[in-house]
Amino acid sequence: MDKKIQEWADTVQSNGCRIESITVLNEIRKPDSSLLFALIDTKVYDPQGHRLPNIVFIRGHACVIVPRVYNTETHEYAYLMVRQRRIGSGEDSLEFPAGMLDYESDNPPGVATKELFEETGLTIAESQLFSLCKTKLYSSVGGSDEGIYYYGCHIHLDNAQYKSLHNRLRKNDHENERITVKLVTREEACEQTRSTQVLLGLYLFENYLQTHSS
Repeated sequence: MDKKIQEWADTVQSNGCRIESITVLNEIRKPDSSLLFALIDTKVYDPQGHRLPNIVFIRGHACVIVPRVYNTETHEYAYLMVRQRRIGSGEDSLEFPAGMLDYESDNPPGVATKELFEETGLTIAESQLFSLCKTKLYSSVGGSDEGIYYYGCHIHLDNAQYKSLHNRLRKNDHENERITVKLVTREEACEQTRSTQVLLGLYLFENYLQTHSS
């Protein structure tokens, strides 16, 4: 059984459910043959013996990074975000840097720092990250296994470094990504985004600041 499907099965069983069968209906694999997505038909029963809905979309887990950047010369703060055209809506979407864990589900912080570099060109150490939530949060638990780890980080840059980030272009031809890096205020982020990822990330980050202010 593929690792992504096995991780879903392990999670379901750890919550007291019994899996009677798993049938893979369809799967999409990357060029290296690793599993990207799968659609599975299952027979799963809760601890009381009731059968759960049978179809599960296997994505695997992901991470989101909420970086707040401080300009050490002008003393202004901004959130480091990215704009990219998204296939789900066709929109030029404003989001926080993020990525799928794939087969590195045992190292979410490592994936987070890698995704931050790939999408923005900014390098940070894993030690600069802090968890915004004690555990991963499920994006659509009614039909998908995807859980998302949210991380925050504080980044201090001089004025030249700060300005060099805004409107920086990044691309990944292998994944058909064209990204524009943005530095935006909280108000701008709320006005310009239609992503729950952003609104939840802002909430978690601000809650972290409040609970760790002393």
